[in-house]
Amino acid sequence: MTHIMRMAVIGCGNIGKVHAKSISRLDDVRLVAVSDLRPESAAQIAAEFGCNPYSDYRQMFIKEKPDLVSVCTPSGTRLDICRAAADAGINLLVEKPLDISLARTKQIIAISESAGIKLGCVFQLRFMPLYSSLKRAVTKGRFGRLIIGNAATICYRSEDYYKSGNWRGTKAQDGGGALMNQGIHNVDLLLWLMGDVKSVTAYTEQLTHDIEVEDTVTASVEFVNGALGTIQATTSVYHGINKKLEIFGTNGSAIIHGEEPLMWKFKQPLVEDSSFLQGNDSEHKDLSPISPLVEDTWAHEQLILDMMEAIRKDRRPLVSGREGEKAVELILAIYKSAETGKKIDLSLCK
Repeated sequence: MTHIMRMAVIGCGNIGKVHAKSISRLDDVRLVAVSDLRPESAAQIAAEFGCNPYSDYRQMFIKEKPDLVSVCTPSGTRLDICRAAADAGINLLVEKPLDISLARTKQIIAISESAGIKLGCVFQLRFMPLYSSLKRAVTKGRFGRLIIGNAATICYRSEDYYKSGNWRGTKAQDGGGALMNQGIHNVDLLLWLMGDVKSVTAYTEQLTHDIEVEDTVTASVEFVNGALGTIQATTSVYHGINKKLEIFGTNGSAIIHGEEPLMWKFKQPLVEDSSFLQGNDSEHKDLSPISPLVEDTWAHEQLILDMMEAIRKDRRPLVSGREGEKAVELILAIYKSAETGKKIDLSLCK
């Protein structure tokens, strides 16, 4: 008989509710508790999903003894939570980014490995059929030699969005703006598909928002494999045009706009390529171009299922803490380049 896994959620904001909703839709797992520093927020989510509310996550760990906890608090607040969970032997699924500091990100990974618990990072787009198909094409060598990889996250966030939480748009808790918060998903996809980055040269600006961090960024990147590319992100474009990912190689090219494939061409075409372009793999939608809310929890559900399997089979999660570290490292290198006006070699950031 399959053990019913006990899960909890820490942080009852928008993304915490997405996790609670995702858990509630799955078999063999039960949401037993939620925690938030604001008791009213925890009570509201607990009432909606039929679990126990807490304002102290340490008490929640003691009383509920969850097998796995989703950490959905502001980006710069997670190290102590992860340490407490590791001390209690509780597996961790941490929202992106793992942390806003590379040193603290490494600490979270080290703490988890030392405690022998599983650590996963929430890059749910990897589980979307569209992007998993793209990854298979890269892995099978259909692109030939990779030449260019571009990632753009062009969206809109209002002043009210940044004012909705005193942590949003701050260096201390958000760690960055359009790139660290919105663009990090595309950064992860680009790294997953193109491989590690060797160096970056970047520019950041605050063009339309009164915040401490950037609302617009552009970066040129050199990959370890010799390919070149760009990364862009902004929250300043009204209504937005969502995210865009481009992979170009000597034997193939792919352009993904939002959740739709605009180009999917290879020197050696396969029968399934034509159906792919008709959108058969883009059934599940994730984010609205103007809203911070996840509209469909399907990809989060797949991520949680993978974490559950990793725990049961004692294997590494498909999106491990080490994978989460790579995105943080690259984004911080981009910020350093913009701040110093210099090209940054990522091998010096280790």
